[in-house]
Amino acid sequence: MQRHQRKFNEIKNLLKEKLGEKIDVISENGNEIIEIKNSNFWLMVDKTEFTVGFGLNHTHFSDEYGNLDDGIFQTLDLLTNRIKTTNFIKGNTIFKTTVEIEYDNSKPLNIGTTNLLIYPFWKKTKIETIVSEEIIKKKEIEKEANLILNEN
Repeated sequence: MQRHQRKFNEIKNLLKEKLGEKIDVISENGNEIIEIKNSNFWLMVDKTEFTVGFGLNHTHFSDEYGNLDDGIFQTLDLLTNRIKTTNFIKGNTIFKTTVEIEYDNSKPLNIGTTNLLIYPFWKKTKIETIVSEEIIKKKEIEKEANLILNEN
């Protein structure tokens, strides 16, 4: 088992322990996906990558890319911080979505922007902001998170 698959399993076990029935684990086509009910958070693993997502925004991580640890940090940050989603709307079409992690003592971190190429550009833009509360309190998973981060 490769390191990205081990880390995925460690996070999956942590989420099952802390969130129980709120976790959906789906296996299809050699991929394993974790979704949390009533949340836009998701996590996926395949043979080569660890993918962290929130809604449509997602980032691919692996040891091969040299960024697997960043993916683990992002996963934990998405679980333990408020997430701000800003939708830019023209007519009935969301043409741009930005997702940011809101940290207590610093500026928000933009983790992704999704855009449509074709939309009714002539219509007035409305902005809708949705704030998702933390999924798990930091203190509830501090010990387990340190183990996941510090073990190879």
